[in-house]
Amino acid sequence: MTGLDVLLILAGAAGIYIWNLSRAANNLTYFPGNITGISLDGLTPVVYATLVIQNTSNLTFTINSLAGSVTSNGTLIGNVSDFVPVTVPANSQGQIPLTLRLQPLGIVNDIIAILTGGVGQRALVVAGAVNANGMQQPFSLTYNVGV
Repeated sequence: MTGLDVLLILAGAAGIYIWNLSRAANNLTYFPGNITGISLDGLTPVVYATLVIQNTSNLTFTINSLAGSVTSNGTLIGNVSDFVPVTVPANSQGQIPLTLRLQPLGIVNDIIAILTGGVGQRALVVAGAVNANGMQQPFSLTYNVGV
C-alpha cells in the first residue's frame, strides 16, 4: 500500500465522518422551553427564555452559538442569541438560555402586556442558525404566548 492509498483511505474516512456529523446535526430537534424573565435594557425590552434541544443520535453535540431573528405576524420584532457553549449528550436533551432583544414597537408592547398577565395571543417565530460541533444548521420554532 502506497502513501497515496493511505491518504485516499483517510480522506474517505474523514468525508464519511463529516457527512455523518452533518446529518446528525441536521436531525437535532428544537422545542420552545419556558420564558424565564423580562427586563428593559434602556428602551429595549429583553425577554429571557429557554430552548430545549433534543439529540436522538449517538453523538454528543456542543452547541457553540445560536443566532436568529424574531418575527410576529411577518414583522421583524427582534433578535435572539446565545454564545455560551452548551453540551447536549447523545440520546439526551439540553436547555440553552436565550436572550430575545426586542425592538421598541407597538407589537412588542402588546407581547409584553400578554406576558405580564394581559389578555391576547401572539405567535413569535424564531428562525436562525445554530453552530453544532462546527456544523452550521438552520432552526425554526414558534412560541405561542397568551391564551
